[in-house]
Amino acid sequence: MGTSRPHDNWATPNAWAKYRPLITALYEGQNKTLKETKRIMEEKHGFTATVRMYKARFQQWGIEKKIKAEDAVEIYRQQTARAKEGKASVAYIRGRKITPDRLQRYRYRAAAIVSEQFLRVDKESSVPSKASSAVSHIVLRTPSPSPPLTRQPQDPVCYKVPIECMQILRNYIAGSAEAGAWSQISSTSTAPVPDAFTWAHYLAMSQGLILHGRTEEGFTLLNICLEQYKSHLMNPDPFFWLATYKAVLLLAHRDKQLGEMFIKYASELSAVMLPPTHPFNRVWSRIRMTGLSGLQHHASTLFEAYLNICKEQDGLLPMDQASMVQIGFVFIQLHCGGMLSYAFTKEVLGDMIRLLSHSVSSQFLLQEAKYRLACLFLDQDKLDEADDVVQQILLWIDSLSPSDRSEFDHLRCKCLWVVFKIEDKRGDSAEATRTGQSLVDLCLSIYGPLHLQTLDAISALADFYRRNNNPGAAQAITEQFNSSWAYFMAMTQKETVFPHVIEQPWLHRCVELEEDERPIQEVVDLFEQNSWLDEPQEIHI
Repeated sequence: MGTSRPHDNWATPNAWAKYRPLITALYEGQNKTLKETKRIMEEKHGFTATVRMYKARFQQWGIEKKIKAEDAVEIYRQQTARAKEGKASVAYIRGRKITPDRLQRYRYRAAAIVSEQFLRVDKESSVPSKASSAVSHIVLRTPSPSPPLTRQPQDPVCYKVPIECMQILRNYIAGSAEAGAWSQISSTSTAPVPDAFTWAHYLAMSQGLILHGRTEEGFTLLNICLEQYKSHLMNPDPFFWLATYKAVLLLAHRDKQLGEMFIKYASELSAVMLPPTHPFNRVWSRIRMTGLSGLQHHASTLFEAYLNICKEQDGLLPMDQASMVQIGFVFIQLHCGGMLSYAFTKEVLGDMIRLLSHSVSSQFLLQEAKYRLACLFLDQDKLDEADDVVQQILLWIDSLSPSDRSEFDHLRCKCLWVVFKIEDKRGDSAEATRTGQSLVDLCLSIYGPLHLQTLDAISALADFYRRNNNPGAAQAITEQFNSSWAYFMAMTQKETVFPHVIEQPWLHRCVELEEDERPIQEVVDLFEQNSWLDEPQEIHI
């Protein structure tokens, strides 16, 4: 996908120079947050810039409102030495007082390099290092006595857990962003979260295989996902925690015991592989207070809070169009599953629609939203309604030029899945057989014989043949599955990683979590309200 269309009203270099004193006064002098500064400049001065633009300018101007990781470590080093001498400490950086709670947050951030430095301090002697005395802009003093605080009544656990989890995750995101832990990922022009997409895709596929009667293969794939989780835990991408949370919900939706098993596995693995003060361990310790039911109850609150924190820290709209469409799909997926409020979804997708205007990308996202509507109708046995929606999507694909239609073969493939299921439910064995074989042929053409997409389609067709008393066809396609699965497992064992990287979140044909018609229709209406969607444009997906 190509780069996004530039905004017509972005601030120019001259505008940045003109408003620099005012921006500096708001952000640094009046201690406004970046979000508040951005809003004031837009509303009162017509000055439009993204969060990333502001951060780039602040770096150029030498504005450092946040504590640097190296300063936090140095303060902790000096505090540790003073504490062993019985001295309390208040820290100042260039004359600015740093409260103890802000310093403590650094100890709970996930950036590996920062955590290692804090651990190293704990192992050192109480004598300050030579480097400590050379840091002239850091000063520690003994604080004045403070009056005792009145003890406040404790909130019930069910209210405390989501609040505390959100605070921990906020610090985790801020610390990772500041330490540059995700800079390499965010600077790429491909998928913004390829590891999370791939891992979640394989996990969902394991459940599909089990559903089609391939229980052994499904649990084998699930076990591979659990093994891969270890490597992702040590090097998480920005969406790792959301993928973890969603995995619990997905597994619990299929089988409550599977969801509880994954909570136990992930929390115990984090306890073994990460320091006790790591944010993942702190979050899991709170989730265990409420268990699976509490996690399910607070899912929407935590999903939206996490993404909102990401939005505050670094924005949610990447500059390249491919990543923007992927983020858009994730928002559609989470909103339709009841994980995000419409107000938040509309805010992000609205900004995205404006940036993607006169582009086929928004048309594509509209079709993906419609696909979810077709899946919902299918689950509700509203077969005619499901068929109507799928035919609309296929007509849209066919309206494109022949050279461009192949860009949407994955969407055509998913539509064939729905048509196959419709004909199966209608009891039209001949039409279901024809559609099912077309589905397998298309998967072979797009993905090849060893891809999970193809294996999933073959297992579904074999299950159909068995249920419809066609043992000969079932045997033939089962042999095809067994042969491809053997090669797939050989590839997995040889590479010790997933054989295929899933760089797009929309490949999987299943709606993974239960969805309602209202949020799906809200997304469809949001895209259809834009008249430019009907205009044929160049394809960049």
